[in-house]
Amino acid sequence: MDPSSSSFFAALVSFVASLFVGGYAGAMARETFQAVIFDMDGTIIEPLLDFTAIREELGIAPQDGILEALDAMEPEQARDAHAKLLAHELSAARSAALMPGVREVLSAVAGAGLKTALLTRNAREAMETVLDRHGLTFDLAWPREMGPIKPEPDGILRACEQLGVGPARTACVGDFHYDILAANAAGALSVLCVPSGARPEYADEADRVIVRLDELPHVLGL
Repeated sequence: MDPSSSSFFAALVSFVASLFVGGYAGAMARETFQAVIFDMDGTIIEPLLDFTAIREELGIAPQDGILEALDAMEPEQARDAHAKLLAHELSAARSAALMPGVREVLSAVAGAGLKTALLTRNAREAMETVLDRHGLTFDLAWPREMGPIKPEPDGILRACEQLGVGPARTACVGDFHYDILAANAAGALSVLCVPSGARPEYADEADRVIVRLDELPHVLGL
């Protein structure tokens, strides 16, 4: 074939494209990513917490973060509010089913040699209830007691350090704005999962947006 012909260049482009469509892209992605950090509610388990009702019960304004509002309360009020919040979290943890594809995705990620972590704003008791009920294991699992919590990036940065991975080679998956803010501030790949398909206004802040968790291996090139 004449290297100067248009057909030669078309064939070359087709060949290069086939490399990335096939296993070569997956191999490159496995070299790129070292870990995946997951959120819990709405990502690993179905979102059963009614945050509107919780805010009303605790007297928290709609625009305020619940945990941030509790931190600003007087000690006695905060203790009572934390107890009520924990009751809601435990009720959800004892009832919530896994989101579709969770086991398969965790297996694919671990099978590719990537570390896995769970970072949640839930209390330790609620987090451990979910892990025990569903028999899930992560290389690292941190509840809010490990603070600082999302949207601060500290938890992600500390998790990466403990796992021995770089933030730039870590993907963070969650269903809420705080997950995206924390991942972006940490310099990780932010992946927004919106199972409802309703794209929130902050979706453009995420590096990737997926509708189903089982899309994640494709994002990672696994």
